[in-house]
Amino acid sequence: MSNNSPDLQGADSPPAMYTEEDARTAISALALTNNQDAEAVTDSQGEAVDDDTLLFAPLTQSEVDNCAFSSWYPNFSRVTFKSEIIRPLDAEFVKYLLSDGVFVPGQKRMEYHGELEEFGSSNGSDWSDSDDGGDVVEDISSTTAEISRRIELLGGSAFPRTTWSAPTDADWASTTSTLECKTPQDVYWLLKASTKIAKDLLNERYPALASVEPELVLRKWANLHPSMVFRCFVRNNSLIGISQVDVQFHKFLSEMSADIEQKLQKFFAAHASKFPSESYCYDVYVARTVDRVLVMDFEPWSYSVDSCLFEWRELCTTAQFLGLRLFPEGVNPLGHFSAKYSSSRFPIEMTADAYHASVATMIE
Repeated sequence: MSNNSPDLQGADSPPAMYTEEDARTAISALALTNNQDAEAVTDSQGEAVDDDTLLFAPLTQSEVDNCAFSSWYPNFSRVTFKSEIIRPLDAEFVKYLLSDGVFVPGQKRMEYHGELEEFGSSNGSDWSDSDDGGDVVEDISSTTAEISRRIELLGGSAFPRTTWSAPTDADWASTTSTLECKTPQDVYWLLKASTKIAKDLLNERYPALASVEPELVLRKWANLHPSMVFRCFVRNNSLIGISQVDVQFHKFLSEMSADIEQKLQKFFAAHASKFPSESYCYDVYVARTVDRVLVMDFEPWSYSVDSCLFEWRELCTTAQFLGLRLFPEGVNPLGHFSAKYSSSRFPIEMTADAYHASVATMIE
């Protein structure tokens, strides 16, 4: 551990004082950064460069491999959501996922041959059914049977992801506007509609590093309160900051902040500190009804990860524990953030009507 790394407060020590001004300052800085595109510094190829990227060393293969789902899940299975890993994936199944079009095997694809109109209506003459399967392989029956079996093991409902990502960019393809899947066909719709999943399969998430064997993960479904998701930042084996992920003000969080911070410090000391990388980020869910903390995902220490209510510069240079940061009252999140959950690999069900009935069974 480096000499200038921050010391973690003891699990039983008083939590750092939370101030709304810290969050407001961070939000203002993030908004300023987002509005500086026109004046951004460019490199020799004309690409915009953010100075904060210089704070990060290039990711190593081990740092990335440690965050692959199948790498960390066995060691944290008792403190996370029950999951089923399907690996290796049949080559024909991967070929199907990477084929053009959003469709389920055996169904026709709809193809558009006209020009998209911004206004007005279409009589449908520019649309047609396609019987041309091209290079599409539709016989993935063995994978279909395996997915169906694994969903049943998870209680009949699951949500899918791959090595690095969940298809959070594809909820539009779901009939329920969530990532809940009850059948293999539900899984296929989401995976086929997701650009994030395609990037995983093509090794475009970390292109400078060696590719890893793709995997399909099915995780036990539960409706979650997005307000209870927190991102933790670890540098040089020390927890240096905790941030609310949901970009909304919740009064009850301010009232619970000391208790939440202490729980997450204890969780780090007892569990998350065993993660093999020295610097990393991880998301947790604080289950209020059962008084548990559950790890949701791990990410490498990288500028591509959302720093939430912190600035990466302060996370990379602080010499002290920054405490828990909550979204402040009176700030319009739409004025500073867009597509907040697009970078999150764990889907958050925004309408949590069934939360209290489901949370107790999440990791059974």
